[in-house]
Amino acid sequence: MKRSLRETKRFEREFRSFQKKFGIVVRQLRKKRHLSRPELARLAKLSQTTLEHIEQGRANPTLGRIENLAGALRHHLSYIFKLTQNMDE
Repeated sequence: MKRSLRETKRFEREFRSFQKKFGIVVRQLRKKRHLSRPELARLAKLSQTTLEHIEQGRANPTLGRIENLAGALRHHLSYIFKLTQNMDE
């Protein structure tokens, strides 16, 4: 089933919004654990640039990278996604 242009635009806006919120959550959890960006990047097996882009909401990380981040932050993926989703409320 094809999406209308309006539906596609709405999906893109929602996706970008989620990316930004996800980045904010990652940054908050990193700071809560008192980790520097280089430390978290090393623990999550990411480059510092990639982590910076994720925190700024400019990256679209793979599920594997998100899983590495969750492990390095010592949280379950579901918890991080829930925090991200609850930013609207």
